[in-house]
Amino acid sequence: MKLRTIAILILSGSMAVSCFKEDQAVPPYIPPENVETISLQSSLYEYQIYFDLNTGEIRGENKNSAWELAFECGVNGWHIRINSSGYWGVAQTGSTNFDSIFSDKTLYTWAFDKSDGNPDSTAIGKWVNFDSGLAVYSNAVYLIGKYNGITYEPQKKVQFLHNDDNSYKFIVSGLNENNTDTVQVSKQNDFNYVHYSFHENRVMILEPDKNDWDILFTQYSSVLYTDEGVPTPYFVRGVLQNPYKTESILDTITDFNKIGYSYAEMHNFSIKQDAIGYDWKEVKVDEGSNSAEYKVRKGYTYIIKDTRSGFYKLRFTSYFNQSGIRGYPSFEFTKLLP
Repeated sequence: MKLRTIAILILSGSMAVSCFKEDQAVPPYIPPENVETISLQSSLYEYQIYFDLNTGEIRGENKNSAWELAFECGVNGWHIRINSSGYWGVAQTGSTNFDSIFSDKTLYTWAFDKSDGNPDSTAIGKWVNFDSGLAVYSNAVYLIGKYNGITYEPQKKVQFLHNDDNSYKFIVSGLNENNTDTVQVSKQNDFNYVHYSFHENRVMILEPDKNDWDILFTQYSSVLYTDEGVPTPYFVRGVLQNPYKTESILDTITDFNKIGYSYAEMHNFSIKQDAIGYDWKEVKVDEGSNSAEYKVRKGYTYIIKDTRSGFYKLRFTSYFNQSGIRGYPSFEFTKLLP
């Protein structure tokens, strides 16, 4: 069984290198006029990196392992997300008894949030219902587990108890522990989410102000399809866009230098969080040597509408740093002016 797209397999080994009898000099690459070039200095395999197109700056950075849960801000916010960049997943136990012992891992189906960011497709799901105008809580007990390369290993059990205009409340403990922590999470309305770390037992603000970033370079879970059409979960490395106003579209037809403001205005943009995603790179896998060769796809230009409604064009130029280590994207972008 082979995947159509394997741009993100977790593989070890050296990169495949082509051999030539004679080296030929290659002219140095000169970016087009008014195009800014960015090379990330932190690896997508270890870090989440927030970038703002308007300033051309990295606005925040944290380790993939820094958090487990993210709580939606805003008066009406109630969605809770799991950190798949840190290999975390969620299992619904079907129980409301927090004191139960959940020891049989084979009983549970593990899930992660849908990578397109659809709030109705979170792994935790609808733990509170507002259909009647009042909050009705499911009191469901969830297991939080970390992927060990084969399956998810449950580490915590959680029960979400309350949500209002200003905060959340939940309880958490180890699977078979009696010491239960009650956690209060205050909403911060300048941000999309606030984050919580189990191992540090604290609430954190990791992402920048929702107005101050456009794209997030990160590892995350997604679903790819085999040649037989079987959906298969994989960990990928790519780009997610800010769910607050950032939109984008892929253009594989028009030359990068010919894309202008009026051309961008003609298009309908996607609000899907993974609209840019991981597919701007391709990989050739040698299963015999357990090695992979990554290449940035030529002719892929992303037109992005940022949080300030400005238009930009962006293309990736490399997936490697100067030492030849993968996971360090470089890209070019420029603002489109009327």
